[in-house]
Amino acid sequence: MKKIAIKYGALMFAGFTVFFLAMHLLGQSQNYNLRIFNGIIHIGLIALAIREYRKANPETLANYVSGVAMGMYASLIGVVGFVIFMVLYLAGDTEFLAHIQASVPIGEYITPITASLFILVEGVAVSLIGSYIVTRIIDMNMAGDEAWERYRR
Repeated sequence: MKKIAIKYGALMFAGFTVFFLAMHLLGQSQNYNLRIFNGIIHIGLIALAIREYRKANPETLANYVSGVAMGMYASLIGVVGFVIFMVLYLAGDTEFLAHIQASVPIGEYITPITASLFILVEGVAVSLIGSYIVTRIIDMNMAGDEAWERYRR
């Protein structure tokens, strides 16, 4: 479980970071709607992590808690890594931080740490909800595949 979580957590962190930096270089980092792509990166890598875990441990197929735990473990590695990156980035890019502060109603309270805490909360929420949904879908598909194989024999 640990190796799978580290593998996909590192990929998630890299995906978030590369996407943010690419959008920032293209002048699109203020575009709030592009966060949907973070969700795609996040859920996609959760799905890959859970699927690999289920294939390596087929006895866990009916236990959705283990799938959710796998998704959360991988996600926390990626999200916490990205949060740390954003704290450091926002501390260094005061112009971008000032833009964020001017864009939100509570801007006077936004610091690199508080801004990154919003990212952390959002990431944990997406991780928990996404891991549960993805686990149920993967379990359903894998159980169907097993039933089909038994039927064909």
